[in-house]
Amino acid sequence: MRLPHRFTRPRGASHIRDARRCAMRVGTLSNSFLAVLLFSAGFITACDSAPGTTPLDAVAPVVEDIQVSPDVLALDQIAGEGDAVTAPITVSANVLDENEDLSTFFVVIRSALSGQTPLATAEVPIPNSGRVQTVLDLTVSRAESGRFTVSVFASDTQGHLSNVAYHVIDVTASSEPPVILDVDMPERVSRPAAGEPPISIALVVRADDPDGLTNIAFVQVIVNGGTTLRLCDDGGQGVCNAGFGVSSGDVVAGDGLYTLTIQLESTNAPGTYTFEYSVVDRSGLRSATEVRSMVIE
Repeated sequence: MRLPHRFTRPRGASHIRDARRCAMRVGTLSNSFLAVLLFSAGFITACDSAPGTTPLDAVAPVVEDIQVSPDVLALDQIAGEGDAVTAPITVSANVLDENEDLSTFFVVIRSALSGQTPLATAEVPIPNSGRVQTVLDLTVSRAESGRFTVSVFASDTQGHLSNVAYHVIDVTASSEPPVILDVDMPERVSRPAAGEPPISIALVVRADDPDGLTNIAFVQVIVNGGTTLRLCDDGGQGVCNAGFGVSSGDVVAGDGLYTLTIQLESTNAPGTYTFEYSVVDRSGLRSATEVRSMVIE
């Protein structure tokens, strides 16, 4: 078995060129799970070029854009009896290889405690470049909590190992759903006259979560039981709803006030409109629904 002189972690997909130069080889990886064992022991985190000249065909795969779902586990919300619970974890990533001689996609999930053996591992055959997805059964004690690390990497048929991409799963022993503290919206609005510009109406929800605002996945409103729109706490920096055409109108990012700005035009139909607000956290827990009405004249 031959290992390069040192290992470092490439930072981000922008360093693909550096990752492709690493071309790390661990024998021929005839036993592909050897790669997982080496990673678990801390020998593999990614790589720089080994000493000497790298053969032209020694192009390592590149792994990027890792996604994990769910990335928050509230153990008291998982059904089952006993001291341990099992939850399916979906892991996906893009795997690229110039030589198109990919072999295996590896996933390792480790607990927050150092020196522990992996909690779950997976090996997925990958014949060519593209997005790879797999589902692992993660079993943990109901009393365990902390930040678990998900690591993925890939190998090709020549034994070259890619960079390592990381994600985390926040595990809580108990959790409560998010809450809506207040809803601010007008009860009655008059349409603009024909030919006049639309009127901007801000819908604002003050939300909170027992695990902190960062645990809120999204705040939404359903209008008249049909259209679903998102409210954002983004400081008005981006478009809150794709294709909606206006900024969220949010004033300060990260303050727990989620805003959606809608436009009332002269052509909108008069009547009473119903708005159903709810908040969902990263583990899928949902707040109680708050219902408000607006009369359009």
